[in-house]
Amino acid sequence: MRRTLLTIFAWAVSSFAVAAQEVVYRSTLAEQSVETADLLIVLEPVDEDVRFAITLHNKQTGLERQYEFDGEGASDPRPFQLASMRYCGSPVVLLTVEYPWRHELPQYVRALETFAFHSSDFAFIDKTFGPLTDIAILDSQDHGGEDFGMQPPVLVQCLSDPAALPFVFSMKAKD
Repeated sequence: MRRTLLTIFAWAVSSFAVAAQEVVYRSTLAEQSVETADLLIVLEPVDEDVRFAITLHNKQTGLERQYEFDGEGASDPRPFQLASMRYCGSPVVLLTVEYPWRHELPQYVRALETFAFHSSDFAFIDKTFGPLTDIAILDSQDHGGEDFGMQPPVLVQCLSDPAALPFVFSMKAKD
């Protein structure tokens, strides 16, 4: 039953992404990993506290990179959403992870965080709080266009320095 629901979810996400002219990986989600035809991403705890590791492995080339991060209150995040997109002229892998929320406030059941990596060499670009569906592109040269108030809360700010990262995530200031 769970596999059927995941298949339906993956199909729905793929259909939406094609309509939006963006490429979304057809993936298989496991408890601590996500796998596509050419990519395997594994999440695993590093210690008993909140540190965890994200390992990206290209099954075609054998390239593998691992990064360690502090989790949002837990060291056992799970993959939530995976997409391949182009931001600021650079192909990136966006991985949203879900942290089981362990807190005394019952209204919060999970926390989501999105990590961006270069598709070609898996270099880490940036991370932001929230799902990748909350991300919008904002040109760094444009300081508040007319539709700025309509943008999602997480913005991708393109950087013009070719020696630097292609973009950074930023939270939109609340009015």
